[in-house]
Amino acid sequence: MTYDWPTRLKKLRNATRLSQAKVARELGISAPSVAQWEIGRTKPSLDRLPAIARLYGVSLETLCGNDLGSPKEAIRAATMGPIPTKTPIAGYVAGADRIVLFEDGDCNGQSIDEIELPFREYDGLVLQVTGESMVPRYKPGEVIGITLPGKTSPSIKMLGRDVVVRLSDGQTVIKTLNIGPDRDSYVLTSVNPMVKPIYNPDIEWIAPIDFHIV
Repeated sequence: MTYDWPTRLKKLRNATRLSQAKVARELGISAPSVAQWEIGRTKPSLDRLPAIARLYGVSLETLCGNDLGSPKEAIRAATMGPIPTKTPIAGYVAGADRIVLFEDGDCNGQSIDEIELPFREYDGLVLQVTGESMVPRYKPGEVIGITLPGKTSPSIKMLGRDVVVRLSDGQTVIKTLNIGPDRDSYVLTSVNPMVKPIYNPDIEWIAPIDFHIV
C-alpha cells in the first residue's frame, strides 16, 4: 500500500518508536515542526530529508516516495548545508528576568528586527537578550526560542530547565523550574541571586526554552 507523505512520515516514525520531541531534538528543530509534517501542513525541507531517512532507518527513496521530493535533489541540498533563515525577533529579555513580547503591545515604538537562524522551519517565537541580569548564562545579544501556546501547568519534563512563564499578574519572565519545598509544589528561580524565587507561582502558561544561540 502506498501512503501519502504525511501518513508515511508518521508511520516511519512510529516504527522506530521515537516521539515527535525526540525526532525534533535529533534534527535540531522544534517538536511542533514534526507535528506539522505529519498532518500535512508543512513539508520537511529538502536538505533535511537525508537526516530523517537515517534517523528512521530507511532509504532516502523510501522516505521521499513520489510526493516528498527528489532523492538526488535532497542529497544535493544536504551537501550544500542548511540555508539560514531570517526570523523576526518577537520580544526581548530585559532586567530582572522580565520578558517583553511585542505581540502584547509592548513595542514602545521600537522597530522589530530580524535575525538569521542557522536552521529552518522554526515555528516558535525568537527572543533577544538585552539586559545583564542573567549573566553569565544569558548575555546581551544572545537569542532564545520558545513555542506557544505553552502549557497551563508545569510538567515533570520541565524540571531543572529554563522556561518562559506568563504569570497570572500579567508578567512574563524567564526562570528555572524546580521542585518546591512542599509536595506537588514548584518554585521559579533566577540565575541572578538578587532576584527572589517565586514559590507556588500562579501560572497562565509555561513554555520550555527550545534553543539558546550565543
